[in-house]
Amino acid sequence: MNFRILQWSVLFCVWLQAVVCSAGKPNFVFFLSDDQLKADYGCYGLPLDLTPVTDQLAKQGLVFEKMFTAEPICAPSRAMLFTGQYPVRNGLFVQHTASRDGTQTVYDALTPLGYDVTLIGKVHVKPDSVFRWSSPTTKQNQKALPMEDVDAYFAKNKEHPFCLFLASHYPHGPYPAKPKFPQDQVVVHPYMTGGSKKGLAGYYDHIAKKEKELAQVLQLLEKYDLDENTVFIYSSDHGNGMGAKYTVYDRGLNVPFIVRWPGKVKPGRTKALASYADVLPTFVELAGGKPFDGVDGKSFAPVLMNPEAKHQMYVYGVMTQQGVWGTHVFPRRSAHNGRFHYIYNFNTLEKIARDEAAGKEIDPFHRIGATMHPEVPEEELYDTDSDPWELNNLAKDPTFGKIKAELKRELFQWMESQHDFLTEGGPIPYLKSKHPVDQSSEKYTCPPELEGTVKEYLDPHVLTAGD
Repeated sequence: MNFRILQWSVLFCVWLQAVVCSAGKPNFVFFLSDDQLKADYGCYGLPLDLTPVTDQLAKQGLVFEKMFTAEPICAPSRAMLFTGQYPVRNGLFVQHTASRDGTQTVYDALTPLGYDVTLIGKVHVKPDSVFRWSSPTTKQNQKALPMEDVDAYFAKNKEHPFCLFLASHYPHGPYPAKPKFPQDQVVVHPYMTGGSKKGLAGYYDHIAKKEKELAQVLQLLEKYDLDENTVFIYSSDHGNGMGAKYTVYDRGLNVPFIVRWPGKVKPGRTKALASYADVLPTFVELAGGKPFDGVDGKSFAPVLMNPEAKHQMYVYGVMTQQGVWGTHVFPRRSAHNGRFHYIYNFNTLEKIARDEAAGKEIDPFHRIGATMHPEVPEEELYDTDSDPWELNNLAKDPTFGKIKAELKRELFQWMESQHDFLTEGGPIPYLKSKHPVDQSSEKYTCPPELEGTVKEYLDPHVLTAGD
């Protein structure tokens, strides 16, 4: 450890001791919106006054530029946030499935430290035996956050430390058929098609509803004099459903993330590379404890003191297309070092052509999955500093051969450590899920001659159990 790192370590310990001793254990409120693209905030560059509440919060807190979830789907992203583990490791990497029995969560980490740990709003994770809460989760059919429950929660818990997750349903669709936002004023990002305009207007309407909810929550914190000793975090679980969700591109995985802690964390911005796996250990450290074994992340509390501090060397992306409404065989994995982003696609037309040339029999569902992504190559590499929308694939450019090799090596080593079932050139099994590939559903049509032809679906937990 060099002198500068040692100096920062000492200063951080002094800072953390001072802030905890000055007001006791901090509260945590994590407001999570649903399906909102990072680029669709004024504080992240949107040239519209669409997110005034979030933008004001950004002026009061530390804005993370490079915070990542690992999987751009609701349940896997949330499970990662609550467990501190990446999706394959905690078991919830197929949408609408469950985390492994015995997985520990933020509840297990904070309740021994005297915290009430509760979620209000959208749950979307299971089983209940893993995802436990100090107070019953709100069961509701309506989308709106029940503000009366939030009010009652703050009133009840204002005298002792708490960790409250507020999971909004907004701006997730379905969007209104007749949106109020003017369609001619929407911002079509470079990766989108012109046909997105109508959907964007309705999506903007839902963003406005989420902004109203956020404003009400912040007002309630003030009402109960809780804002000064509360670490308030705003984020969105992943990108939206118009070309960002279900991908491993930055638009799907790089999420908005703002930390406000008045008097403790200076407003500003940081480029420290971090992931949702880091949230649980951060809360534990700020609460004065130590995270349990098995957490993939590490505390970014030092970044809160020093926004210039480095954090993670790499973050990772996972996508399992089996299990979503538009189910098909097209798994992807990625590794990101904060600038360069490497993606490996396991079932492409490129691979199928190579296998055919080698005389291998091609599984019909593998061919269907690859055909649904005809322009996607096996390997992708992007310089996200100069190409933030990831439109210029550098994977075949020899100039970037060294960085590609480094990230590829890092990705497959990480996959092995996570007990991932995928290997380069290896088999791609069928996974048990809510949406089997040999059955038609609302957004997927299985060819009639292939219905019911898959001989075996494998349990995702068994497949990734390791030794």
